Amino acid sequence: MIARIPPSRKEASMAEIYHKPPHPPQWPIRPGHQLPPLPLAMRPAVAAKAIGVSERALWSLTKRGVIPHARLGRVVVYPTAAVLRWLEEMTNNPPVQRPDDVGQEGGAA
Repeated sequence: MIARIPPSRKEASMAEIYHKPPHPPQWPIRPGHQLPPLPLAMRPAVAAKAIGVSERALWSLTKRGVIPHARLGRVVVYPTAAVLRWLEEMTNNPPVQRPDDVGQEGGAA
C-alpha cells in the first residue's frame, strides 16, 4: 500500500486548487467586470441567502405558494429567473398586509 504524503503548507492538493472559488467580485463592481454566471435554479439554502431571508421564512413562502418554486421529486428548487422576476414584482407592487399576517387583528378568537 502506498502511503499518502500530506501536502506542505506551500503546496496545495489538486482538490484544493480545483474547488477553490474564484476571487469574489470587489464592490462596487468596476466597469467591465464579469460576474459569474447565475445557476438555472437554486437550492433552498442558496435561494434564502440570495433573497436575504432565513430558510424557515423561505419554506413558509414556499408552502403558501408565494415564491416561485419547482418540485423535482422530493427536491425543491427555486428557478433563478422566476425568483428575480418575483422580486422585481414585489418591489413594484408590495403585498397588502392581511389582518391574519399581523397576528391579533382579525384572527380567530
